[in-house]
Amino acid sequence: MDFDTTVKTAVYRVAAESARMPGAGEVAREIGAPVDEVIAAFERLHEKRLLVPEPGVPARVRMAPPFSGVETPFLVRVNGKGYYANCVWDALGVAAALHADAVVEASDGHTGEPMGMEFRDGAVVPVAVRDGAPLPMEAVAHFAVPAARWWADIIFT
Repeated sequence: MDFDTTVKTAVYRVAAESARMPGAGEVAREIGAPVDEVIAAFERLHEKRLLVPEPGVPARVRMAPPFSGVETPFLVRVNGKGYYANCVWDALGVAAALHADAVVEASDGHTGEPMGMEFRDGAVVPVAVRDGAPLPMEAVAHFAVPAARWWADIIFT
């Protein structure tokens, strides 16, 4: 396995196991490599659109899609852990990446009302939350920016 793939695999392994994003120092310890080489790998992986370092803090990973290194409005609960996803699309990706059922807690982008999704046996069930109880509902996911342009400003989109 080449060095960049080793770095990427370590980032995803820590994110999946711990529900948090590792920094360059932790990845360096995990794989027994110098921190500066891991930071350089983060940049190469970013150029390949495989992860996003934190702007201005290249030793920190902001995104390793579908996992987010910062709190977002998309909390995905899987096996007793809470993972943040970058968007609703990535929320589904967290469940798929972990090969597990999940509950996504989010809010309606128009009204701000709490809502979410349950991901069970490979199927998505949108739910509204009323008085703390999930209610099945129909929903539409809207993407304001076409997917082909997401990486023009991936943190915003």
